[in-house]
Amino acid sequence: MTIRPGTIDEMLSLWYKFYTTEFFVENLQSGNAEFWTVEDQGRLVGELYLFKHLSDHDFADGFTTAYLYGFYVAEDMRGKGLGTLLLKTVLERLSELSFRYATIGVEPHEKANVRLYERMGFTEKIKTCHINLCDVDKNYRPTHYPRYRLLRKTL
Repeated sequence: MTIRPGTIDEMLSLWYKFYTTEFFVENLQSGNAEFWTVEDQGRLVGELYLFKHLSDHDFADGFTTAYLYGFYVAEDMRGKGLGTLLLKTVLERLSELSFRYATIGVEPHEKANVRLYERMGFTEKIKTCHINLCDVDKNYRPTHYPRYRLLRKTL
């Protein structure tokens, strides 16, 4: 099991959503975002993105606060601690980059994620959101999204 930065080509192998993918690629290329993976025997079984700056500074302001997005572990690999390890690794990376806070979004019905995030220290509720800053339309405007909570953790 290896947790490591992923490449743009690896991200594209996992998913493609036209405008959103372009947004991710541009942010990865500019250094505003990083893509982290969990690899098991050559297979990517987990992913997590960190954004350093977004248009809403409650999410990521580029200086003190960064946003974690797209947290995923393959169903057949869940329950093995990989999600915890991936989150810990990326949180350590944020500390290396001198960020003081990490934010993450979670829908209230995602009980397993809520428990994990609380256990990892994401206990401060910043606000309830209805837009997804990392899913954009053709004009790079954030899309509407089901209601979710933006949580924050001090690093």
